[in-house]
Amino acid sequence: MTRASTDVPDKLYNLEIRQYELDGSYIPSTGGELGTKEVGEHLEVTLATRDDCQLVIVARGSGPAVSTLGSKSLSEVQDMTVSSSAINAIDPAATNGMNAMPYVLHLEHVKVALVNDKPVIQSIDGSYDARLMLKRLATRLTVNWNYTVSGYKLKQLLLQSVPMNYAIVNKPESDGTYPSIVSQFTILEAKITDDNAAEGSYSWWVPANVRGENAAATSDLQRIKANAPTGSSFLNFVATSDADIKKKLDYRVYIGSGASTDFNMYLNKDYVYTVNFSHTGIPVNDKRVTYIDPIPASENNDNKVPTANCFMVAPGGAFCFDPFAYQQNGAEITNTEMTGWYNTTGTGIKSVKLLWQTRENGDVGDPVMGIANSTGDQTNIVDIKRTDGSSIITVPANNKGQCLIYCRVAANTSGGSGAIAAYDGEDGTGNIVWSWHVWVTDYHPSATGSEAVYEPVNQRKLRFTKNNPNVLPMMDRNLGAMAGYIDEAPKDFVEKSKTHGFHYQWGRKDPYPSSYTIKQIPNNKIDNKDADTPPDGMQNRYKADGITYVKNEGKKGTVSPQASCQQPLAFYAANGEGPAWSNSDSDKWGGTNKTVWDPCPAGWRIASKDEMKAIVAEGTGLADPTYGNRNIKNFATREEDGGFLVYFETTNTHTSYFRFTGYGRYFNTFDYIGILCTLWTRNKGNSNQGIAYRLPKDNGDTSAGIFTDKSMYGSDAHPVRCIQEKQ
Repeated sequence: MTRASTDVPDKLYNLEIRQYELDGSYIPSTGGELGTKEVGEHLEVTLATRDDCQLVIVARGSGPAVSTLGSKSLSEVQDMTVSSSAINAIDPAATNGMNAMPYVLHLEHVKVALVNDKPVIQSIDGSYDARLMLKRLATRLTVNWNYTVSGYKLKQLLLQSVPMNYAIVNKPESDGTYPSIVSQFTILEAKITDDNAAEGSYSWWVPANVRGENAAATSDLQRIKANAPTGSSFLNFVATSDADIKKKLDYRVYIGSGASTDFNMYLNKDYVYTVNFSHTGIPVNDKRVTYIDPIPASENNDNKVPTANCFMVAPGGAFCFDPFAYQQNGAEITNTEMTGWYNTTGTGIKSVKLLWQTRENGDVGDPVMGIANSTGDQTNIVDIKRTDGSSIITVPANNKGQCLIYCRVAANTSGGSGAIAAYDGEDGTGNIVWSWHVWVTDYHPSATGSEAVYEPVNQRKLRFTKNNPNVLPMMDRNLGAMAGYIDEAPKDFVEKSKTHGFHYQWGRKDPYPSSYTIKQIPNNKIDNKDADTPPDGMQNRYKADGITYVKNEGKKGTVSPQASCQQPLAFYAANGEGPAWSNSDSDKWGGTNKTVWDPCPAGWRIASKDEMKAIVAEGTGLADPTYGNRNIKNFATREEDGGFLVYFETTNTHTSYFRFTGYGRYFNTFDYIGILCTLWTRNKGNSNQGIAYRLPKDNGDTSAGIFTDKSMYGSDAHPVRCIQEKQ
């Protein structure tokens, strides 16, 4: 019987009792898997005597939600999850509906002592008359609402920042919060109709989301984004104006378990919120409410910038550009690839759309490009106009100087990335002509000058002068990364994940997401393509609604350069494994000048193998006892740090952090997570290959060379670093 209600199972289904040492190692016991037990039934399990140990008791439920714990270590049990779909299928109102619900109890300190020659569970102080109360795995969250705001109608109710799956046994972070922000999160939606827009109720099963407290939230009025710990769950109500559906009121109600400072949502609880909306006009002094009055991205936007395959823009920023141009050594020239495809056919660009975007921190935080007015109207994010004032639909653009694409990104985010695409059909139909990566970041190093810059951090750039004294400055981070680190490694997985950036197949301009996980991935790889649900351990991308997951695509075979532009989401590999993605073996990134395929922002290009030569380690590799003293600052702590700190000037001066991201390999996997960092250079390798640097954690791949350049499959997707195009 729970304290909350009578919605309980009629038996303890698939009961297990497992014993662990304090370090989490498994202690074999007799009869740990007990099967289904009736209420009131006596049961007996023989445990090993210990002065201090741990117990996990799980009633797995009548359904398939939880697999057996077996002889797994506690750490392995903490990595076990239950799919939300299995829990969401449980209807407490149905006959025996709760029988499938798992119940769990984790006792972190237990004494098992001999009493009358039998081991008996005791508390550490020696008392043994104890009742063990199992906890329902899921929390029940119910919201009731009354919306009576004149001139507005409730249209949407979302539950934001919800852990995607359920942990059997939670693994708290060092500050006591769980799950990790690097875990998978999702968004749940309640159906709002004309019938319940004014008054309604909805319930969800949800996992625990314990985010801690913040003393700045001194009242309900201060339970706002700025005061909520990252990843806190909240109810998101959206109402539209009766006069103009583009105008909206966006309300946030953060979930908590007590005082206004509390942002914790625990398992085995019932949370019931009643939210009353009653105000006149726009509540401008209530920071829980955001008034949205979107304007087209083209309005008040004359910030024309040089065209490149990547644009760096600060949160809230706006810019416009000529899609048929690109920059080379500071000069604007025509993208003859595009004009060659479309100028001769009489077709061209007719529309633009947002292709994908990230959230601020993996799956949590706000979408960085913004939320579109609607599926069919994304003009508040990206828009296009002909320069002569005529209709882009009637007269599609197919050459330089004919049109401008306008983009405006969301304000009040910490940054991330997105991609916008131009189409040869109306309203985002037809073929994609070209697409551009929008890097939303406060990082803006100057693309000119010959000196390294260390302060301020958002303008930092480095000179990799070890082994190459004449090298130009390069960025302190991978292309698309939210952070770069020098002289120290990131302290937690969130910050480590911010250093990943994006991955690129050699010679392609289109970015692919990196790994994003705290787990030890089995076989160090993820099957990350063509799944309808987000793969665990990867950075996820979302559509213009900020909710819908954008599927990673993988295809066997090779394509032409034009076809690759038409499929910027697709990862191609000949025969499924490479070495080629293209049926053209041309030098798409190399040469004297920056090419139209280079993915870096204007004024920057991918570094060459000579410009990256500072990271080369002389000697015989990791087996060499002096190896760590020559080129690596953190050799002894590399696994804990999740990457190498590599000297790039001279030994014992500054270091740059290189994360073990793994890389996109074959047409359907992302491999070597946590054990390997790779970086493309712009140099072409053998046929259908490029030159990359490999930085493996261990000396397991001697054929690759340790910190040396190697010709690798062009179909592989590696990160890149950008160097100044000129002084």
